[in-house]
Amino acid sequence: MTVPLQSVLILASAAIFAVICQIVPDSYLDEVFHIPQTQQYCAGHYDVWDDKITTPPGLYYLAVVYSRILSLFTTSPTCTVKALRSFSLIGQLSVLPIVLSVFPVRHHHLSSRTITLLQLFPTLYFFSFLYYTDVWSTIFTLLTIGLSTRATQASWLSVPLKIAVGSVAVTIRQTNIIWVLYALAMEILTVFVYPDEKGKDRADDTWFLAANARLEDVLSPADFVNATVGAFVRVLRGLRGPTKGPKALKIMCSYAPILAGFAAFIVINGGITLGDKNNHVAGIHIPQIFYFATFTCAMSIPSILSILSQTLTILFFRPLTFAMVSAIIILAIRTTTIAHPFVLADNRHYIFYLWRRILNATPWSRYLFAPGYAIALYLVFARAVRKEKILTSLVYFGACSAVLIPSQLIECRYFIVPYLIWRLRVATLKAEDDDERRENVIAEYVEMVWYAIVNFVTIGLFLAYSFEWPSDPGVRQRFMW
Repeated sequence: MTVPLQSVLILASAAIFAVICQIVPDSYLDEVFHIPQTQQYCAGHYDVWDDKITTPPGLYYLAVVYSRILSLFTTSPTCTVKALRSFSLIGQLSVLPIVLSVFPVRHHHLSSRTITLLQLFPTLYFFSFLYYTDVWSTIFTLLTIGLSTRATQASWLSVPLKIAVGSVAVTIRQTNIIWVLYALAMEILTVFVYPDEKGKDRADDTWFLAANARLEDVLSPADFVNATVGAFVRVLRGLRGPTKGPKALKIMCSYAPILAGFAAFIVINGGITLGDKNNHVAGIHIPQIFYFATFTCAMSIPSILSILSQTLTILFFRPLTFAMVSAIIILAIRTTTIAHPFVLADNRHYIFYLWRRILNATPWSRYLFAPGYAIALYLVFARAVRKEKILTSLVYFGACSAVLIPSQLIECRYFIVPYLIWRLRVATLKAEDDDERRENVIAEYVEMVWYAIVNFVTIGLFLAYSFEWPSDPGVRQRFMW
């Protein structure tokens, strides 16, 4: 059944693409910046740069290569709006499945069913029909992380591949440096902290047991401290081992050039932000984590519903802890909530209406969601991945925080990579028995239907309804993520 799913996805996507290009033939929203810049590069004008663009030119160089390849098969222009949009769709339908297959699942690959599900993830799927950075940024970021999960089997030939893939990810979107660091951390855990395949680690080693503890075994905050200390001890022990020295050198060679290059970029550019720096200033926006957890629960309703009752039961018997966490969330909302001018003014995005009519409907509305945020945080960062090791979860939470919290602008696009990594983690966790595996399969099919419904609504709304701004007459505006 999974093979026809891919066929249906490709055919449906091709039809949607044709309709979008017919109804919206001209550059829309951020495409107004990306497409003209790429066309300058296609024309060989590499010294021309639009100062309003806030991301590096990695995507544009890739698109030029794509345009050159297309020109071998057609005499039509190959750097048009439609052609550049097709570059995103090709990545979504052809390259992303290959990248996802890199992720191991108990020494196997992700099922074709799971890969199709992730391709349908609504936010990413929507932007696969437009020329944005999201699709190719996601592809190279996930490939960077996927390569790190295979560190124990990788040879020295993998080093230049990791350098190339990680570098491209960062040159498409500079915040991907956080996910490069995430990949580095996961590779260190895989090589030095977690047990090797030959089982050489002793089961009576206290630090080994602490570093390999799982979330479901956590009894107190001290367990997180013990896991972290255990990891440091095992890394130090590993560096002294006769077989780990070359592995440490291989890791250093894989990531040092990327980190050094990014450091040089920061020095030369005077910061991480490119282009429109006034509207993209870093801040401390802790509620971003709350928004992301809520978004993740909404996107994974079938999977979340199966553990919701258990979660509510656990929290019911820990009222003091639940109240304390909710109070901390209220404090974070009170002190670090940021209302970016774009969120307040741009009524083409769903966030505009969520903020105006729900989160900020009254001066106290945003605080009412604190208990819900607490539940969402527990579901996403603990309960859904309870079989995962503590250190893996801590590294992931740290990466999500580093990516999301500095951003003042609330953008569902910023949730794409964190969400997909989370969903991959959920998909790769071991099911206890046949019944649980069967439930997971059913949940994935239900989730696929849910994604299809969301895609139908969002793409349909984008195509079927448009409006004009009084300040920009004659230009049709449309709703989007």
